[in-house]
Amino acid sequence: MEKALTLTEKKRLDILAAAQDEFKEKGFLGASMDSLAKRAEVSKRTVYNHFPSKEILFHNIVKELCDSFSQAVNIRYESKKPLDEQLHIAAMNEIELLASECFRNLNRITISECIRSPELASSTLEHLGQQKDGLHVWINEAMNDGRLKKSDANFAAQQFLGLIKASAFWPQLFMNQTFPSPEQQQIIADDTVLMFLARYKA
Repeated sequence: MEKALTLTEKKRLDILAAAQDEFKEKGFLGASMDSLAKRAEVSKRTVYNHFPSKEILFHNIVKELCDSFSQAVNIRYESKKPLDEQLHIAAMNEIELLASECFRNLNRITISECIRSPELASSTLEHLGQQKDGLHVWINEAMNDGRLKKSDANFAAQQFLGLIKASAFWPQLFMNQTFPSPEQQQIIADDTVLMFLARYKA
């Protein structure tokens, strides 16, 4: 049974949700803490208690995006289980995440603001630091176990995810294409695993 949110936790989530709408509608520069507070139905003081500045609020939205990425493909490495089975789970988890309209909206906000303001992008990346979990952890463990060829685990993870996003993210984000059907999703996952293992399997 999930733990019930406290009032403070709920207000924080309400503020983040309102911020996403505010940034999506007005952009980072056009968004205001006053308007955001009204959207979230909280006081301006409450907003600043949780997020001292608009930049920090934006950082938290990006962090939420990165956490979603990591959690989706944060599978536990199992030395006795076939690699293709484990990677297929990671691929389908990632596709399920990419299918979310909310997730794509978060990406639109982040990408547009980082293009508009390189300084904001730089400060955001510095604020986030290195992700400590995600697919690269699984890949690194498989490499250490001698089942994948030794290479840069972070780069390998990006290649794996890039194969998926080529069909199930970028066309939807920028060209408004229909998300792949369940049957197409299976094909994307299968092909991604096959191509990845063709390159990295020891």
